[in-house]
Parts: sequence; structure tokens; C-alpha cells
Amino acid sequence: MDTEKITPDALIFDIDGVLINVEKSFPEVIRLSVLRGWEKFCGGESDAPGYTPAHERILKRHGAFNDDYDIVWLLFSISAATGEKKLSRAFPSPEKLQSEISRFSGDLGAWVQERYGALVSRSAVRADCSALYTGEMYKLESPMLRCHWKKLPLPTAIYTGRDAIEWELAKKTLGWEDFPSELIIHSDSGIRKPSPKGLEILCGRLGVKNPLFFGDTASDMQALATFENGYFVAIGDLLPEAKYIYKNPELALGDLLNFKIGGDINGRK
Repeated sequence: MDTEKITPDALIFDIDGVLINVEKSFPEVIRLSVLRGWEKFCGGESDAPGYTPAHERILKRHGAFNDDYDIVWLLFSISAATGEKKLSRAFPSPEKLQSEISRFSGDLGAWVQERYGALVSRSAVRADCSALYTGEMYKLESPMLRCHWKKLPLPTAIYTGRDAIEWELAKKTLGWEDFPSELIIHSDSGIRKPSPKGLEILCGRLGVKNPLFFGDTASDMQALATFENGYFVAIGDLLPEAKYIYKNPELALGDLLNFKIGGDINGRK
């Protein structure tokens, strides 16, 4: 891989799928929320698995559907609009889902209500998902970067779709309880990917111009592309079109910056 022109001056990380392995948490939150909530919110019968990895891949490769709780609301809205009661008949196939979200434009909330109607409470669905995640699911997560942020080779910031409560849980998982609050942009900051605004603010606070931005979804890549500075590093296999792709951030740091992780998250050998 050609890294001769890589001259970053900072590191900016997404959290889910980048700093923290969430394979057993957020996808399971979506799956369980769909199964439990189809009866609770839509008065239906959960007679089918519903959400699958195929649905996950389609949604994460679309820049507008990075928020897992809104994914559940979107899926309920699409399904409820069919008028079917059985989940097996109402839930969109991956192909149907791909076709539907290809029509998206503008604001998510306005688009969903215009296309499917105000059939399901967005706030109630989000609250239900949040309770499930903060209650048990976050305990299934593990760090993907085994290094304290102060030990990293460049100034470090975070741009995530998590809210403030979820960030508090992430800090404990990472062992980054002392991470500066001014160096994270989360959803409660009022800024959401794929907006480049989070990158602009963080680079301004760090006094840098060309960050390495580590992400795993289309919204991450779009944010960096619109920002028009720095380098995007894809973690995982969702973005084969990215120039730099790595299994985890440790491998990326080793290859791109020749920085090897040694010891645990507190920097001990």
C-alpha cells in the first residue's frame, strides 16, 4: 500500500466498529427491538426473524442511516405502511429495503413521515432501543484499540453518532474516562454525520488540518469527503471502495504511522 503521501497531523475516530467492537450489541438491539416492538408499537405478530445481516449491510452503506435507533423506526414505518400484521409479510426484504432507501432525500424524519405516514412514534421507539442498549447490551462490547488516548502518536479526537449517555459507557469500555469533553462531537452536540461540521470543529480545536479519520460506514466516509482535507481510513469490510482499509485501528496505525500498540489500554507493558 502506498503511504508515502500520508502526512496526517491528528487522529479522529468514530467509536462503534472502530474503537469498540459492537457486533454483539447494536445489531442485536435492532434485531430484538424489531421483534419485541412489532407487537408493542404496531400491534403486529412477530412470526419471522425480521432484521438480518443483509439488512444491516445495506443500511450501513447508505450515508443517511447511521443511527441504529432510527433504523428501527424506519423499519417499523416501512412495515406498518403495508397494513400487514404478520412480520413475515410486512417486513421489507433486503431488495425492497434497498429500493426504498434509494429514494431518500432531505431530512430523515420528514421523509419517513411523508412517505409512510406518522404511523409509529419515533421518540418512543428510540427510548425503547436506548433502554435495551444501556440495560444490558453495552456489556457485550470490547475495545478494538488497546491503547490509552494519551499514548497515541498524534493529537486525538472523536466524532461519533453516540449520544452523551452512550459515550459515558464507551469511556469505561475503553478506559478513556479522562478523555477531554471538548474533543468529542456526539449526537447531543447537535451535529450528526455525514455532516463534515464535526470534523471542522474538532480540527479547529486541535489546531490541525489533515486528520486521519477512522470510520466504518458510508456516513463516515461522506463526512471526510465533504470536509475535503485529511485521509479516510475504513475499518472493517463495509467500504471496499475506500483507499485505506484495515481490520482494526491497531493494524492501521501500525501500517500508516508505524505505531505499534504495546501493553494494555493504560500503556503498561
